[in-house]
Amino acid sequence: MKITIRAFLPDISEEVDEILSDMMIKFCSALRYSFKRLLESVMPNDLEKIVAAKYGLNIRQAKDAVEEARQTIASQKELLKLNYDNYTKKVKAIEKLLAEDNLTERKRCALQKKLEKRRRKQAYYKGFIETGTIPPVVFGTKELFIKRCKGEITKEVWQAARNNRIYSRGDKTKGGNPNLRIVIDSDNQTYLEISTPARTETNRAVKIQMPVYLPQKLSKKTGKINGRNYRSIMLDYLKTGEAYKVELIRKNRRYYCHITIDETKIMEYKPLCTGHCGIAGVDTNPDGFAVTLINKDGNYKQSVYFKQPELQYASSNRRENLCGELAKKVVNYALENECAIAIENLRFSDDKDVSRKFSRIKHQFIYRKLLTMLETACVRAGIEVTKVKPQFTSKIGLYKYCHQFGLYIHNAAAMVVARRAYGYKERVPQILKDKLIPYKTSFEKKTEWGQWAIIHNILKKKGGTGFWIQNRKQILGLEKS
Repeated sequence: MKITIRAFLPDISEEVDEILSDMMIKFCSALRYSFKRLLESVMPNDLEKIVAAKYGLNIRQAKDAVEEARQTIASQKELLKLNYDNYTKKVKAIEKLLAEDNLTERKRCALQKKLEKRRRKQAYYKGFIETGTIPPVVFGTKELFIKRCKGEITKEVWQAARNNRIYSRGDKTKGGNPNLRIVIDSDNQTYLEISTPARTETNRAVKIQMPVYLPQKLSKKTGKINGRNYRSIMLDYLKTGEAYKVELIRKNRRYYCHITIDETKIMEYKPLCTGHCGIAGVDTNPDGFAVTLINKDGNYKQSVYFKQPELQYASSNRRENLCGELAKKVVNYALENECAIAIENLRFSDDKDVSRKFSRIKHQFIYRKLLTMLETACVRAGIEVTKVKPQFTSKIGLYKYCHQFGLYIHNAAAMVVARRAYGYKERVPQILKDKLIPYKTSFEKKTEWGQWAIIHNILKKKGGTGFWIQNRKQILGLEKS
Protein backbone atom coordinates (compact mmCIF):
# COMPACT_ATOMS: atom_id res chain seq x y z
CA MET A 1 0.00 0.00 0.00
CA LYS A 2 1.63 3.19 -1.21
CA ILE A 3 1.21 6.53 0.56
CA THR A 4 2.43 10.03 -0.28
CA ILE A 5 3.94 12.17 2.47
CA ARG A 6 3.43 15.88 1.80
CA ALA A 7 6.46 17.67 3.17
CA PHE A 8 7.78 21.16 2.38
CA LEU A 9 11.02 23.12 2.42
CA PRO A 10 10.68 25.87 5.07
CA ASP A 11 13.88 27.93 4.60
CA ILE A 12 14.97 28.70 1.05
CA SER A 13 17.69 31.27 0.39
CA GLU A 14 17.79 33.37 -2.79
CA GLU A 15 20.81 31.42 -4.04
CA VAL A 16 19.10 28.04 -3.55
CA ASP A 17 15.87 29.40 -5.03
CA GLU A 18 17.78 30.39 -8.15
CA ILE A 19 19.37 26.93 -8.40
CA LEU A 20 16.02 25.16 -8.00
CA SER A 21 14.34 27.44 -10.54
CA ASP A 22 17.06 26.67 -13.06
CA MET A 23 16.71 22.92 -12.39
CA MET A 24 12.94 23.05 -12.83
CA ILE A 25 13.26 24.93 -16.11
CA LYS A 26 15.71 22.32 -17.43
CA PHE A 27 13.67 19.33 -16.25
CA CYS A 28 10.31 20.62 -17.56
CA SER A 29 11.91 21.66 -20.84
CA ALA A 30 13.44 18.20 -21.14
CA LEU A 31 10.02 16.70 -20.42
CA ARG A 32 8.33 18.71 -23.17
CA TYR A 33 11.17 18.01 -25.61
CA SER A 34 10.95 14.27 -24.85
CA PHE A 35 7.18 14.39 -25.34
CA LYS A 36 7.55 15.86 -28.82
CA ARG A 37 10.33 13.48 -29.87
CA LEU A 38 8.42 10.41 -28.66
CA LEU A 39 5.47 11.49 -30.79
CA GLU A 40 7.94 11.53 -33.70
CA SER A 41 8.79 7.87 -32.93
CA VAL A 42 12.29 8.48 -31.53
CA MET A 43 13.43 5.48 -29.49
CA PRO A 44 13.53 6.15 -25.70
CA ASN A 45 17.07 4.73 -25.30
CA ASP A 46 18.46 7.10 -27.92
CA LEU A 47 16.38 9.99 -26.59
CA GLU A 48 17.77 9.70 -23.05
CA LYS A 49 21.33 10.44 -24.22
CA ILE A 50 20.13 13.32 -26.41
CA VAL A 51 18.18 14.89 -23.53
CA ALA A 52 21.08 14.52 -21.10
CA ALA A 53 23.48 16.29 -23.48
CA LYS A 54 21.02 18.98 -24.60
CA TYR A 55 19.92 20.13 -21.11
CA GLY A 56 22.97 19.27 -19.02
CA LEU A 57 21.18 16.61 -16.94
CA ASN A 58 22.69 13.44 -15.56
CA ILE A 59 21.53 10.22 -17.19
CA ARG A 60 19.04 9.36 -14.41
CA GLN A 61 17.40 12.78 -14.58
CA ALA A 62 17.14 12.40 -18.35
CA LYS A 63 15.59 8.94 -17.94
CA ASP A 64 13.03 10.33 -15.49
CA ALA A 65 12.04 13.07 -17.95
CA VAL A 66 11.71 10.62 -20.86
CA GLU A 67 9.77 8.09 -18.78
CA GLU A 68 7.29 10.70 -17.56
CA ALA A 69 6.77 11.89 -21.14
CA ARG A 70 6.17 8.29 -22.22
CA GLN A 71 3.62 7.75 -19.43
CA THR A 72 1.84 10.99 -20.41
CA ILE A 73 1.43 9.73 -23.97
CA ALA A 74 0.27 6.30 -22.78
CA SER A 75 -2.34 7.82 -20.45
CA GLN A 76 -3.61 10.08 -23.24
CA LYS A 77 -4.08 7.07 -25.52
CA GLU A 78 -6.05 5.23 -22.83
CA LEU A 79 -8.17 8.32 -22.21
CA LEU A 80 -8.76 8.59 -25.95
CA LYS A 81 -10.20 5.07 -26.12
CA LEU A 82 -12.35 5.71 -23.04
CA ASN A 83 -13.82 8.93 -24.47
CA TYR A 84 -14.53 7.28 -27.83
CA ASP A 85 -16.32 4.35 -26.15
CA ASN A 86 -18.36 6.71 -23.96
CA TYR A 87 -19.53 8.82 -26.91
CA THR A 88 -20.30 5.70 -28.93
CA LYS A 89 -22.63 4.52 -26.15
CA LYS A 90 -24.21 7.98 -25.94
CA VAL A 91 -24.89 7.95 -29.69
CA LYS A 92 -26.52 4.52 -29.52
CA ALA A 93 -28.67 5.58 -26.55
CA ILE A 94 -29.96 8.69 -28.37
CA GLU A 95 -30.60 6.70 -31.57
CA LYS A 96 -32.66 4.25 -29.49
CA LEU A 97 -34.74 7.12 -28.10
CA LEU A 98 -35.31 8.59 -31.56
CA ALA A 99 -36.67 5.23 -32.74
CA GLU A 100 -39.66 5.62 -30.40
CA ASP A 101 -42.95 6.79 -31.94
CA ASN A 102 -44.42 8.72 -28.98
CA LEU A 103 -41.95 11.64 -29.08
CA THR A 104 -43.16 15.20 -29.54
CA GLU A 105 -41.73 17.27 -32.37
CA ARG A 106 -39.91 19.52 -29.90
CA LYS A 107 -38.35 16.56 -28.07
CA ARG A 108 -37.32 14.91 -31.35
CA CYS A 109 -35.68 18.12 -32.57
CA ALA A 110 -33.73 18.49 -29.29
CA LEU A 111 -32.57 14.87 -29.44
CA GLN A 112 -31.50 15.30 -33.07
CA LYS A 113 -29.31 18.29 -32.17
CA LYS A 114 -27.80 16.41 -29.26
CA LEU A 115 -27.14 13.41 -31.52
CA GLU A 116 -25.24 15.63 -33.98
CA LYS A 117 -23.03 16.97 -31.18
CA ARG A 118 -22.30 13.48 -29.89
CA ARG A 119 -21.46 12.24 -33.39
CA ARG A 120 -19.03 15.13 -33.90
CA LYS A 121 -17.25 14.24 -30.66
CA GLN A 122 -17.23 10.56 -31.62
CA ALA A 123 -15.70 11.37 -35.01
CA TYR A 124 -13.15 13.68 -33.35
CA TYR A 125 -11.80 10.91 -31.09
CA LYS A 126 -12.10 8.27 -33.81
CA GLY A 127 -9.84 10.34 -36.07
CA PHE A 128 -7.01 10.26 -33.53
CA ILE A 129 -7.42 6.50 -32.98
CA GLU A 130 -7.28 5.75 -36.71
CA THR A 131 -4.18 7.91 -37.27
CA GLY A 132 -2.43 6.69 -34.10
CA THR A 133 -2.08 10.21 -32.70
CA ILE A 134 -3.37 11.96 -29.56
CA PRO A 135 -5.21 15.25 -28.96
CA PRO A 136 -3.08 18.35 -28.25
CA VAL A 137 -1.55 18.41 -24.75
CA VAL A 138 -0.97 21.74 -22.98
CA PHE A 139 1.80 21.79 -20.34
CA GLY A 140 0.83 24.40 -17.78
CA THR A 141 -2.95 23.76 -17.97
CA LYS A 142 -5.35 24.75 -20.72
CA GLU A 143 -7.02 27.32 -18.47
CA LEU A 144 -3.84 29.36 -18.03
CA PHE A 145 -3.00 28.95 -21.72
CA ILE A 146 -6.31 30.58 -22.70
CA LYS A 147 -5.74 33.37 -20.18
CA ARG A 148 -2.27 33.95 -21.62
CA CYS A 149 -3.67 34.12 -25.15
CA LYS A 150 -6.19 36.73 -23.97
CA GLY A 151 -3.48 38.69 -22.17
CA GLU A 152 -5.05 38.15 -18.74
CA ILE A 153 -1.81 36.84 -17.22
CA THR A 154 1.80 37.83 -17.77
CA LYS A 155 4.48 35.83 -19.52
CA GLU A 156 6.25 35.27 -16.20
CA VAL A 157 3.13 33.69 -14.64
CA TRP A 158 2.68 31.40 -17.65
CA GLN A 159 6.32 30.28 -17.60
CA ALA A 160 6.19 29.71 -13.84
CA ALA A 161 3.22 27.37 -14.34
CA ARG A 162 5.05 25.41 -17.06
CA ASN A 163 8.35 25.10 -15.17
CA ASN A 164 7.40 24.29 -11.59
CA ARG A 165 8.49 20.74 -10.77
CA ILE A 166 11.24 18.13 -10.60
CA TYR A 167 10.52 14.41 -10.43
CA SER A 168 12.86 11.58 -9.48
CA ARG A 169 12.12 7.86 -9.40
CA GLY A 170 13.48 5.72 -6.61
CA ASP A 171 16.19 3.07 -6.85
CA LYS A 172 16.89 0.56 -4.10
CA THR A 173 20.45 -0.06 -5.34
CA LYS A 174 21.20 3.67 -4.99
CA GLY A 175 20.07 3.99 -1.38
CA GLY A 176 16.44 4.91 -2.06
CA ASN A 177 16.67 7.85 -4.45
CA PRO A 178 19.86 9.05 -6.15
CA ASN A 179 18.83 12.58 -7.19
CA LEU A 180 16.35 13.71 -4.51
CA ARG A 181 17.44 11.96 -1.32
CA ILE A 182 16.14 12.32 2.25
CA VAL A 183 19.09 12.31 4.69
CA ILE A 184 19.38 12.54 8.47
CA ASP A 185 22.23 14.25 10.30
CA SER A 186 23.73 13.46 13.73
CA ASP A 187 21.15 15.70 15.46
CA ASN A 188 18.27 13.72 13.90
CA GLN A 189 17.40 16.61 11.58
CA THR A 190 16.03 15.76 8.13
CA TYR A 191 17.34 17.29 4.91
CA LEU A 192 16.60 16.98 1.21
CA GLU A 193 19.80 16.32 -0.73
CA ILE A 194 19.51 17.46 -4.36
CA SER A 195 21.88 16.52 -7.16
CA THR A 196 22.14 19.63 -9.32
CA PRO A 197 22.97 19.52 -13.04
CA ALA A 198 25.97 21.82 -12.43
CA ARG A 199 29.33 20.15 -13.08
CA THR A 200 32.72 20.70 -11.48
CA GLU A 201 36.20 20.16 -12.87
CA THR A 202 36.03 16.59 -11.58
CA ASN A 203 32.89 16.01 -13.70
CA ARG A 204 30.77 15.25 -10.63
CA ALA A 205 27.35 16.64 -9.78
CA VAL A 206 27.19 19.26 -7.04
CA LYS A 207 24.90 18.25 -4.18
CA ILE A 208 23.04 20.75 -2.00
CA GLN A 209 21.14 20.06 1.21
CA MET A 210 18.08 21.91 2.49
CA PRO A 211 16.00 21.33 5.64
CA VAL A 212 12.74 19.50 4.92
CA TYR A 213 9.73 19.45 7.23
CA LEU A 214 8.01 16.07 7.51
CA PRO A 215 4.38 16.31 8.77
CA GLN A 216 4.11 15.81 12.52
CA LYS A 217 1.15 17.55 14.14
CA LEU A 218 1.71 18.12 17.86
CA SER A 219 -1.16 18.94 20.20
CA LYS A 220 -0.78 22.29 21.98
CA LYS A 221 -2.54 20.92 25.09
CA THR A 222 -1.01 17.47 25.56
CA GLY A 223 2.13 17.67 23.41
CA LYS A 224 1.20 14.34 21.82
CA ILE A 225 1.01 13.73 18.10
CA ASN A 226 -2.42 14.06 16.50
CA GLY A 227 -3.15 11.79 13.55
CA ARG A 228 -0.30 9.89 11.90
CA ASN A 229 3.33 10.56 12.67
CA TYR A 230 4.64 10.78 9.11
CA ARG A 231 8.07 11.86 10.29
CA SER A 232 8.50 8.66 12.28
CA ILE A 233 7.13 6.61 9.37
CA MET A 234 9.61 8.17 6.96
CA LEU A 235 12.57 7.68 9.31
CA ASP A 236 11.65 4.03 9.77
CA TYR A 237 11.33 3.61 6.02
CA LEU A 238 14.78 5.10 5.39
CA LYS A 239 16.30 2.41 7.60
CA THR A 240 15.03 -0.29 5.23
CA GLY A 241 16.92 1.15 2.25
CA GLU A 242 13.89 0.68 -0.02
CA ALA A 243 13.22 2.91 -3.01
CA TYR A 244 10.98 5.98 -2.74
CA LYS A 245 9.77 8.53 -5.29
CA VAL A 246 10.20 12.27 -4.73
CA GLU A 247 8.51 15.14 -6.54
CA LEU A 248 9.54 18.72 -5.81
CA ILE A 249 6.83 21.26 -6.66
CA ARG A 250 6.89 25.05 -6.55
CA LYS A 251 3.54 26.71 -5.80
CA ASN A 252 2.89 30.28 -4.66
CA ARG A 253 6.64 30.83 -4.20
CA ARG A 254 6.88 27.89 -1.79
CA TYR A 255 8.50 24.52 -2.37
CA TYR A 256 6.63 21.33 -1.53
CA CYS A 257 8.16 17.86 -1.43
CA HIS A 258 5.89 14.86 -2.13
CA ILE A 259 7.48 11.58 -1.06
CA THR A 260 5.83 8.30 -2.13
CA ILE A 261 6.70 5.15 -0.16
CA ASP A 262 5.41 1.60 0.15
CA GLU A 263 4.00 1.40 3.67
CA THR A 264 3.91 -2.40 3.71
CA LYS A 265 7.73 -2.45 3.83
CA ILE A 266 7.70 -1.18 7.43
CA MET A 267 4.28 -2.26 8.69
CA GLU A 268 2.65 -5.66 8.59
CA TYR A 269 -1.13 -5.52 8.41
CA LYS A 270 -2.98 -8.59 9.67
CA PRO A 271 -6.80 -8.72 9.60
CA LEU A 272 -8.03 -8.91 13.19
CA CYS A 273 -11.74 -8.39 12.47
CA THR A 274 -12.98 -10.87 9.87
CA GLY A 275 -16.36 -12.03 8.59
CA HIS A 276 -16.61 -14.85 11.13
CA CYS A 277 -18.55 -12.58 13.51
CA GLY A 278 -20.52 -10.69 10.88
CA ILE A 279 -20.10 -8.19 8.08
CA ALA A 280 -21.05 -4.53 7.98
CA GLY A 281 -22.17 -3.54 4.49
CA VAL A 282 -21.43 0.03 3.42
CA ASP A 283 -23.49 1.96 0.86
CA THR A 284 -21.66 5.06 -0.40
CA ASN A 285 -23.69 8.22 -0.94
CA PRO A 286 -22.93 11.88 -1.68
CA ASP A 287 -23.66 12.82 1.93
CA GLY A 288 -22.09 9.94 3.85
CA PHE A 289 -22.05 6.19 4.55
CA ALA A 290 -25.03 3.94 5.23
CA VAL A 291 -23.88 0.94 7.31
CA THR A 292 -25.88 -2.23 8.01
CA LEU A 293 -24.58 -5.11 10.12
CA ILE A 294 -25.59 -8.74 9.49
CA ASN A 295 -24.50 -12.00 11.10
CA LYS A 296 -22.77 -14.84 9.28
CA ASP A 297 -26.18 -16.37 8.42
CA GLY A 298 -27.08 -13.24 6.46
CA ASN A 299 -29.68 -12.02 8.97
CA TYR A 300 -30.15 -8.37 9.89
CA LYS A 301 -28.69 -7.16 13.23
CA GLN A 302 -28.52 -3.35 13.26
CA SER A 303 -27.95 -0.30 11.05
CA VAL A 304 -26.65 3.27 11.28
CA TYR A 305 -26.16 6.21 8.90
CA PHE A 306 -23.03 8.35 9.19
CA LYS A 307 -24.24 11.54 7.58
CA GLN A 308 -22.15 14.57 6.58
CA PRO A 309 -24.16 16.97 4.32
CA GLU A 310 -21.18 19.36 4.15
CA LEU A 311 -19.51 16.96 1.71
CA GLN A 312 -21.73 18.29 -1.08
CA TYR A 313 -20.53 21.89 -0.94
CA ALA A 314 -17.29 22.09 1.10
CA SER A 315 -13.92 23.08 -0.38
CA SER A 316 -11.57 20.37 -1.63
CA ASN A 317 -9.29 20.43 1.45
CA ARG A 318 -12.29 20.42 3.78
CA ARG A 319 -13.83 17.52 1.86
CA GLU A 320 -10.69 15.47 2.23
CA ASN A 321 -10.76 16.02 5.97
CA LEU A 322 -14.47 15.09 6.17
CA CYS A 323 -13.83 11.90 4.18
CA GLY A 324 -11.18 10.90 6.70
CA GLU A 325 -13.54 11.56 9.62
CA LEU A 326 -16.30 9.47 8.02
CA ALA A 327 -13.88 6.61 7.34
CA LYS A 328 -12.76 6.73 10.98
CA LYS A 329 -16.38 6.47 12.19
CA VAL A 330 -16.99 3.36 10.08
CA VAL A 331 -13.72 1.80 11.28
CA ASN A 332 -14.64 2.45 14.94
CA TYR A 333 -18.07 0.91 14.32
CA ALA A 334 -16.45 -2.23 12.85
CA LEU A 335 -13.99 -2.47 15.75
CA GLU A 336 -16.78 -2.16 18.32
CA ASN A 337 -18.76 -4.97 16.67
CA GLU A 338 -15.64 -7.00 15.71
CA CYS A 339 -16.89 -7.43 12.15
CA ALA A 340 -15.54 -7.14 8.62
CA ILE A 341 -16.45 -4.46 6.07
CA ALA A 342 -18.05 -4.93 2.64
CA ILE A 343 -18.01 -2.09 0.11
CA GLU A 344 -19.18 -1.61 -3.47
CA ASN A 345 -16.64 -1.78 -6.27
CA LEU A 346 -17.94 1.41 -7.89
CA ARG A 347 -16.72 2.41 -11.35
CA PHE A 348 -18.65 5.35 -12.72
CA SER A 349 -18.29 6.14 -16.43
CA ASP A 350 -19.49 9.13 -18.39
CA ASP A 351 -21.32 7.09 -21.04
CA LYS A 352 -24.87 8.38 -20.45
CA ASP A 353 -26.59 11.72 -20.98
CA VAL A 354 -28.18 12.73 -17.68
CA SER A 355 -30.06 15.75 -16.39
CA ARG A 356 -28.21 18.82 -15.15
CA LYS A 357 -29.23 18.14 -11.55
CA PHE A 358 -27.90 14.57 -11.55
CA SER A 359 -24.77 15.65 -13.42
CA ARG A 360 -24.04 18.21 -10.71
CA ILE A 361 -24.57 15.63 -7.96
CA LYS A 362 -22.36 13.07 -9.71
CA HIS A 363 -19.63 15.65 -10.26
CA GLN A 364 -19.58 16.48 -6.54
CA PHE A 365 -19.87 12.82 -5.52
CA ILE A 366 -16.30 12.07 -4.44
CA TYR A 367 -16.98 8.34 -4.09
CA ARG A 368 -13.44 7.40 -5.07
CA LYS A 369 -11.93 9.49 -2.27
CA LEU A 370 -14.47 8.12 0.25
CA LEU A 371 -13.89 4.47 -0.65
CA THR A 372 -10.12 4.82 -0.95
CA MET A 373 -9.85 6.41 2.49
CA LEU A 374 -12.21 3.85 3.99
CA GLU A 375 -10.28 0.91 2.52
CA THR A 376 -6.95 2.36 3.68
CA ALA A 377 -8.27 3.00 7.20
CA CYS A 378 -9.66 -0.56 7.41
CA VAL A 379 -6.36 -2.12 6.33
CA ARG A 380 -4.43 -0.08 8.92
CA ALA A 381 -6.91 -1.02 11.66
CA GLY A 382 -6.76 -4.73 10.80
CA ILE A 383 -10.30 -4.96 9.40
CA GLU A 384 -10.99 -7.33 6.51
CA VAL A 385 -12.41 -5.53 3.45
CA THR A 386 -14.45 -7.25 0.71
CA LYS A 387 -15.44 -5.59 -2.56
CA VAL A 388 -18.66 -6.66 -4.29
CA LYS A 389 -20.45 -5.74 -7.48
CA PRO A 390 -22.86 -2.82 -7.00
CA GLN A 391 -25.55 -3.83 -9.51
CA PHE A 392 -29.16 -3.59 -8.26
CA THR A 393 -28.17 -3.19 -4.59
CA SER A 394 -30.46 -0.17 -4.10
CA LYS A 395 -33.38 -1.71 -6.01
CA ILE A 396 -33.17 -5.06 -4.21
CA GLY A 397 -32.93 -3.28 -0.87
CA LEU A 398 -35.94 -1.08 -1.73
CA TYR A 399 -38.24 -3.86 -2.92
CA LYS A 400 -37.15 -6.57 -0.47
CA TYR A 401 -35.77 -5.21 2.82
CA CYS A 402 -37.00 -1.63 3.36
CA HIS A 403 -40.42 -2.55 4.72
CA GLN A 404 -39.37 -5.93 6.06
CA PHE A 405 -36.97 -4.36 8.58
CA GLY A 406 -38.13 -0.73 8.48
CA LEU A 407 -34.86 0.42 6.89
CA TYR A 408 -33.93 3.58 5.07
CA ILE A 409 -33.34 2.77 1.38
CA HIS A 410 -29.56 3.27 1.63
CA ASN A 411 -29.30 1.04 4.72
CA ALA A 412 -31.32 -1.60 2.86
CA ALA A 413 -28.82 -1.37 -0.01
CA ALA A 414 -25.98 -1.75 2.51
CA MET A 415 -27.63 -4.96 3.73
CA VAL A 416 -27.62 -6.32 0.17
CA VAL A 417 -23.92 -5.39 -0.10
CA ALA A 418 -23.15 -7.30 3.11
CA ARG A 419 -25.12 -10.39 2.04
CA ARG A 420 -23.42 -10.33 -1.36
CA ALA A 421 -20.04 -10.40 0.39
CA TYR A 422 -21.06 -13.71 1.96
CA GLY A 423 -22.21 -15.00 -1.43
CA TYR A 424 -25.93 -15.13 -0.63
CA LYS A 425 -28.40 -14.93 -3.52
CA GLU A 426 -31.23 -12.41 -3.54
CA ARG A 427 -34.28 -14.31 -4.79
CA VAL A 428 -37.35 -12.35 -5.78
CA PRO A 429 -40.03 -12.80 -3.03
CA GLN A 430 -42.94 -15.01 -4.04
CA ILE A 431 -45.48 -12.27 -3.30
CA LEU A 432 -43.84 -10.00 -5.90
CA LYS A 433 -43.99 -12.78 -8.47
CA ASP A 434 -47.67 -13.50 -7.75
CA LYS A 435 -48.77 -9.86 -7.95
CA LEU A 436 -46.57 -8.52 -10.73
CA ILE A 437 -45.51 -11.39 -13.04
CA PRO A 438 -48.26 -12.89 -15.23
CA TYR A 439 -45.98 -15.25 -17.17
CA LYS A 440 -43.81 -17.01 -14.61
CA THR A 441 -42.34 -19.62 -16.97
CA SER A 442 -40.23 -17.14 -18.94
CA PHE A 443 -39.49 -15.16 -15.77
CA GLU A 444 -37.94 -18.16 -13.99
CA LYS A 445 -35.51 -18.67 -16.89
CA LYS A 446 -33.94 -15.26 -16.26
CA THR A 447 -30.86 -14.77 -14.09
CA GLU A 448 -31.14 -13.20 -10.64
CA TRP A 449 -30.33 -9.69 -11.90
CA GLY A 450 -32.55 -10.20 -14.96
CA GLN A 451 -35.52 -10.98 -12.70
CA TRP A 452 -34.93 -7.90 -10.59
CA ALA A 453 -34.64 -5.79 -13.75
CA ILE A 454 -38.10 -7.00 -14.85
CA ILE A 455 -39.57 -6.23 -11.40
CA HIS A 456 -38.02 -2.76 -11.43
CA ASN A 457 -39.28 -1.96 -14.94
CA ILE A 458 -42.84 -3.02 -14.03
CA LEU A 459 -42.88 -0.88 -10.88
CA LYS A 460 -41.22 2.01 -12.70
CA LYS A 461 -44.13 2.11 -15.16
CA LYS A 462 -46.56 2.12 -12.26
CA GLY A 463 -45.03 5.24 -10.73
CA GLY A 464 -41.43 4.66 -9.66
CA THR A 465 -39.73 4.60 -6.27
CA GLY A 466 -41.97 7.14 -4.53
CA PHE A 467 -45.13 5.42 -5.73
CA TRP A 468 -43.85 2.05 -4.48
CA ILE A 469 -42.96 3.42 -1.02
CA GLN A 470 -46.37 5.06 -0.56
CA ASN A 471 -48.54 2.32 -2.09
CA ARG A 472 -46.63 -0.88 -1.40
CA LYS A 473 -49.41 -2.55 0.59
CA GLN A 474 -52.01 -1.62 -1.99
CA ILE A 475 -49.87 -2.95 -4.87
CA LEU A 476 -49.25 -6.25 -3.09
CA GLY A 477 -52.86 -6.56 -1.89
CA LEU A 478 -51.95 -6.25 1.80
CA GLU A 479 -54.20 -3.26 2.51
CA LYS A 480 -56.85 -4.09 5.11
CA SER A 481 -60.40 -3.69 3.91
